[in-house]
Amino acid sequence: MSAVGHYLEQHGIPTAGISLVRENTAAMRPPRALWVPFPLGRPFGTPHAPDFQREVLRALLALFERPSGPVLEDFPDDAPPGPDGEETDALVCPVSFPQMPQELISEWHVRLAEEQAALAPWHALAEQQGRAAEGVSALSIQEALAVLANFVAEDGALPAGLAEPARTLRNVAEDVRGWYAAAITAQPGPKPSPVAVADWFWGETAAGAALLAAYPICLAHVDPLVRRIGETQWLPRAQRHRLPEN
Repeated sequence: MSAVGHYLEQHGIPTAGISLVRENTAAMRPPRALWVPFPLGRPFGTPHAPDFQREVLRALLALFERPSGPVLEDFPDDAPPGPDGEETDALVCPVSFPQMPQELISEWHVRLAEEQAALAPWHALAEQQGRAAEGVSALSIQEALAVLANFVAEDGALPAGLAEPARTLRNVAEDVRGWYAAAITAQPGPKPSPVAVADWFWGETAAGAALLAAYPICLAHVDPLVRRIGETQWLPRAQRHRLPEN
């Protein structure tokens, strides 16, 4: 919704939204947002409490008095108990998320998944603007990042069940870089140069850190094609100063 807010504001339509996860909203920097300390699925607090819900709505509408943003304000009050004494500290989001088997989860999986989720609204805006190119690996960005996480966490594991796993790995790296570039350039403000985008990706993102960690694994891999990809296509020369030995 942060990306939608920026899109509408660019067309002269003021926007304000309610945030249930403050950290994500602070990262996305929407035009105007009101963070509320309520459970997921209850942006206005307690059901069947119109007086309290009006207080939340008034606080949200008051953000339109701010001439410019980004604005992120905190609603000061917790939600009162429900009409039958129901407490509101339980999650009530109706979505059931599938769980990855615990043995398959690594720190890289978690870091990359969280980062991708934070950037997803910007990439959606890039798609609306026609700036996002289709990937070459035929994998979703979530699948591509999982391949990258597996490769780093399992010291060179290649995607199974594919005719050309090494080339898939190369295409995954290309897709990840392209997806991130589309997301960052969709954000408002002056468009960054290709050099600035590369420096941001390789220097500030978990995906860039994963590709840097994968570089020495590529160079020492048992598959000669992976070694050649590492030597010639994996890491731009201008970013090699980021390697630990440098």
